[in-house]
Amino acid sequence: MSHATLKQYGGLGTKLRVEKNDYSRMKRKVFIQLVCMLFISGIAVLLLYNFLRGKIGVWIIGLFSVLPGFDYDKAYTTYEAIFRGHWGEFMFLAMALVFLMLFHFSLTWFGKYFDAINKGINALLNENCEPITMPKEMRFVEENLKTVQRTLEQQRREAELSEQKKDELILYLAHDIKTPLTSVIGYLSILDENKEMDQVQREKCIHVGLEKAMRLEKLINEFFEITRFRQDDFALLKTKIDLHYMLIQLADEFTPALQAAQVEIQINMPKDIYIYGDANYLARAFQNILKNAVAYSETNTVIAISALYQMDKVIISITNTGDTISPEQQAHIFEKFYRADDARQGNTGGAGLGLAIAQNIITLHGGTITVKSENRKTTFYITLPDVTTQHKGNSHENL
Repeated sequence: MSHATLKQYGGLGTKLRVEKNDYSRMKRKVFIQLVCMLFISGIAVLLLYNFLRGKIGVWIIGLFSVLPGFDYDKAYTTYEAIFRGHWGEFMFLAMALVFLMLFHFSLTWFGKYFDAINKGINALLNENCEPITMPKEMRFVEENLKTVQRTLEQQRREAELSEQKKDELILYLAHDIKTPLTSVIGYLSILDENKEMDQVQREKCIHVGLEKAMRLEKLINEFFEITRFRQDDFALLKTKIDLHYMLIQLADEFTPALQAAQVEIQINMPKDIYIYGDANYLARAFQNILKNAVAYSETNTVIAISALYQMDKVIISITNTGDTISPEQQAHIFEKFYRADDARQGNTGGAGLGLAIAQNIITLHGGTITVKSENRKTTFYITLPDVTTQHKGNSHENL
């Protein structure tokens, strides 16, 4: 068993010992109370016996004497047979009665534990997060209830955040879909109302309307895609991928966009780096990252792509030169519908889903993606398991 595993079990054992000690404190207190009640019961009966010694027999004989058919001698004989011969039993019975009376009163004291538990449960149900306090001997119950309270509060916050994100999602959907849809309806209305429009103007309206309709289709496809990538049953067709060859192909596909933006791509990496994953979806992830880099690069600059092995992983970096992304923007850059620069929405043409889709694809492959931006240099770091790691994982699974 590894040191980390022993440490984990050691921590668990410590927790269990603490809870056991707290519970033992409670048992010890209840036990001491029972012993005290027994002691008080015995002392009370002995004191009562010493106080009433010599008087109890007289009272009992006098009571028997007034009964029909009893004279003094018979009453005395009956007293001797019933009481004096079984005095120990009567003492024990008297002590038991006193003990039961004391135990009845102690139940009221013991009920404070149940009251404390009820108050703790009510505090859990109360969204105001009332403090949970209990007697020292129930400290372990207090800690557990506080843990549950913190968990419930975190779940409430997450639920509120989820509802807020749903509202934002609807807002973004309405905004991003409405813009091109309004243009399509507008140009179609112009064509419908102006039957005598000249051919040049008509072709222009049809062309612009078609572009807006294609823009609308693209947005809808992105919305469906970001949802599909977040489903648990999403299947990947993984194969061995030549990373260098994939990135060269992607760079060639970006040639028109690079020429329009006056930007170049340089790939600096060994040719024998391989990863294991779904080539189509990983290409989509790299396309989205490169598209973002092209859109936000300054003219006459270079987008540098590099990759290297590190332990059992492959680290890919994509760096472009442009405006520095602030730390606040970096914290949200992979969120759906987030745009670092809303003013450039028309230039980039995106719905703020590209980087979110890229992150989901890389996460599905067991990798990570991060961003670092400083001194007008923005670098995306993508970490993916290499082929060797994936094959080892598969062999272990088969075993």
